[in-house]
Amino acid sequence: MRKCSVYAVGVIAVVDVGLGNVASVRNMFDRLGFAADLRSTPDGLSEADRYVLPGVGSYDEGVRRLRSSGWFDYLRGLPSTTHLLGICLGMQLLGTTSEEGREQGLDRVPAHFQRFSTEQLRVPHMGWNRVFPSQPDPLFDPALPELRYYFTHSYRAVCDDDSVSIGTTHYGVDFTSAFRRANTRGVQFHPEKSHRFGMSLLRRWTELPC
Repeated sequence: MRKCSVYAVGVIAVVDVGLGNVASVRNMFDRLGFAADLRSTPDGLSEADRYVLPGVGSYDEGVRRLRSSGWFDYLRGLPSTTHLLGICLGMQLLGTTSEEGREQGLDRVPAHFQRFSTEQLRVPHMGWNRVFPSQPDPLFDPALPELRYYFTHSYRAVCDDDSVSIGTTHYGVDFTSAFRRANTRGVQFHPEKSHRFGMSLLRRWTELPC
């Protein structure tokens, strides 16, 4: 099957509403040789483009910033065939709700986010950890000896439908650290901070067929 280059699918739009250092995401795409634009609003974009929703911070603040910038309705209305990748808080915003706040998420993936128990765990979950594919997905290169990524988060995904889980990680409990519904994907870790493992994932995502 023919692979699409960034030029064939338009731009890679990195949602920039002030939620963390989104420039590091763009810089990783630059290192890979792909052009990525930081976009504060969705003006001028099309369904043919690819979208990255990164973020660090609180859930409700993330929802409010997406709403005030016009991104919330835009992302929620994208066709299921559009490639959309949520990173860290961005993954959580792709879900339905979070115990961290009261706002409703984008609901592109049926998942709710629960806080890790602090009784036996240090929260947030921070540092390197492994991801184990729960089903085949092109994001993960089967040729790699292991999949190791950098995490920093206090909430974990609980999926309404186990079939959307594509990767799990163990931190006190096994939790979904990557999910997918159609072409909407989310990863709880930071590929832009995960060296060759993150570079592999972002390259494979960018080269997914149109």
